[in-house]
Amino acid sequence: MSQINMLDAIGDKMDALDFDGDLSLNWDKDAHVIELEITMTVQSESGIEVEDQSGETVDNGPVEYQDAILFYDETRLHGEDYADDYLAVFGFNGKKGIDKATVDALFIYLQDFLDDSESDLMDFVDGTSDDDTFVLNFDDAAFERILAEQPEEDNRVFLPYPKY
Repeated sequence: MSQINMLDAIGDKMDALDFDGDLSLNWDKDAHVIELEITMTVQSESGIEVEDQSGETVDNGPVEYQDAILFYDETRLHGEDYADDYLAVFGFNGKKGIDKATVDALFIYLQDFLDDSESDLMDFVDGTSDDDTFVLNFDDAAFERILAEQPEEDNRVFLPYPKY
């Protein structure tokens, strides 16, 4: 039996999340990157105008918010160059891939993160939030705490880069 690769592992973990929004994977074979796209859609209330990410004003209709997580090949790219464009960036080691502990910790973190973020977006569009702008913020410290709780041996188990 062959070992599961990182693309399949991320896809399986993504499918297991309980999330009302949409999650999708985009794999760029040539660039050796994988994007995990997150899309949340909530209904705005009548009388409360919200400007969405594309600059459209929505009053009493669906408001969509998108963000993404980048997995990048550290042997080809400097991921921090892309950090401002993504919710979070995670490097992997070329064909060796990414360690299981990181993937497991990320998806444990993402379940609560997505639940809270969707609730925060609803509060924003219904006018109960004090914020003028809605943006998701990845909590590196919370992720690191979850990562530290993963079994030590999972730091040495690598999910290889796909060979397709």
